[in-house]
Amino acid sequence: MNPLLNHPGYLIQTSQQAHSLDTYLVKRMGHAYQQFCASWDKLLPDPYLRDGGHYRLRRYSVFNWQSGRLTLLPHEPHYQSGYHNKLHGGFNRHFRPWLPTTIQNPALLEMIRWCVKQFSRSSTQLWRIQAHQFRIRTSAKEQGKPTPEGVHKDGADYILIMMINRQNISGGQSLIYDNQRQALEAYTLEQRGDLMLINDQKIYHGVTPVTPTNPNQVAWRDVLVLTFHRFKKQ
Repeated sequence: MNPLLNHPGYLIQTSQQAHSLDTYLVKRMGHAYQQFCASWDKLLPDPYLRDGGHYRLRRYSVFNWQSGRLTLLPHEPHYQSGYHNKLHGGFNRHFRPWLPTTIQNPALLEMIRWCVKQFSRSSTQLWRIQAHQFRIRTSAKEQGKPTPEGVHKDGADYILIMMINRQNISGGQSLIYDNQRQALEAYTLEQRGDLMLINDQKIYHGVTPVTPTNPNQVAWRDVLVLTFHRFKKQ
């Protein structure tokens, strides 16, 4: 296990660091990685935004991971309790699934494999993974909100937040707090492959809104979010 996930409860990795996940993906599977990132151009609008916004596009699928194997589960609605998501919790939200070509992309397997190595001592532990592709758009007429619910927990064990693309935006600063809501870090994921891995039991997180740097050009923030839930035997 990576000791940072125990204390302070999160780690940050930039794409420029030696032996980063991004560097590995570029060197070992450059074309597949490019295709994986390009799939964010095929997301669909989120119809459930209760703040009246039209800024979020997404896809959602659920997997199991065990012994290095990824299994796609039957498609299901996304549900969060009102305790964890006061804005959009307490009801089922039906999103379109990931595209088959994205699911089958080997870059996804390597991302999950890297994550599990950071926090699991057992290769046979079964993990349920909720996989989210997000695009947050912004314009001169509308601010984009990566986390409209504010600072929160996801109700998971661990969370990967990985930058896929930033296009013409300002803001989008990731905020990290301990369980007493004391600020620990404010960091902006700037480049593709920059990431945060969070122990959700120890950390609250959120992201500041985004606005266009140049209001006359399109602007968006693309992020991959994977929430890992340890399967506990009954």
